[in-house]
Amino acid sequence: MKKITSLIVLILCSAQVFAWGRLGHAAIAEIAQRHLTKEAKENIMHYTGGADLASFSVWMDIVAKEEPFKTELAGWHAAIATPDCESPVYIRKAYRNCRDGVTAMEYFRDLLKDYEEIEDSVVFDAIKCMVHIVADFHCPVHVRYTDCVNEGKYDVIYKGQAVRFHNFWDSTLLQDATGLNWKQYGEYVDRIDTWKKRKIRSVSKGWAREWFEDAAATVRPYIDEVHAGDTLPDDYVQTHTSLADELILRAGYQLAAALNEIFG
Repeated sequence: MKKITSLIVLILCSAQVFAWGRLGHAAIAEIAQRHLTKEAKENIMHYTGGADLASFSVWMDIVAKEEPFKTELAGWHAAIATPDCESPVYIRKAYRNCRDGVTAMEYFRDLLKDYEEIEDSVVFDAIKCMVHIVADFHCPVHVRYTDCVNEGKYDVIYKGQAVRFHNFWDSTLLQDATGLNWKQYGEYVDRIDTWKKRKIRSVSKGWAREWFEDAAATVRPYIDEVHAGDTLPDDYVQTHTSLADELILRAGYQLAAALNEIFG
């Protein structure tokens, strides 16, 4: 338990920038937490030592530069889609050597079929990875397409300043849209977690490939509309807040569906 507590402190105190930032990642994990079945929550808490999912929602980024995680988790922060927003196995293999989030989620689904027979630490690491990967599926600058390099690694002008478009979508947009710091993720979830059960069930159907493909189709027009050197309109955050909210909700509900299927 002491080791887990120390890891959580390290994660929550880190100043690194993550996809969706700490606010977005924690919010997605909190949404999932609120939509776990009772059985799934009890089973998951056994492996987390009672810690909520938000506590380790950015763990994958924290350990990304450390071995053995640097090698083992390489490529899992993004997934690849065709121009038609499809992500079949042959595309994942050809463009990313199957080092992608969709393949990783398929791997965890298979691995955890008999999770009670697996070492606790392995199950815990798998949970931490899934919490992060599903969130990354839905961050526009973490979606890759075979016909363009979509990483947002170029500057745009925002409020008169040059900012990296990747970093803008990772954290700036959500922070400016909500006016909240990352510790207030619960308040943000209270604001947006209002979808009806039927809608939640609809977006939670399928598994990782379907979820990622839906996200890829949703975000593509918004990525294509911005180019290197562009000045973002004054109302850019305002007009894109609903998109960010929707993507974060989808990620949270889908993460809950994945965890409920495995642990519920």
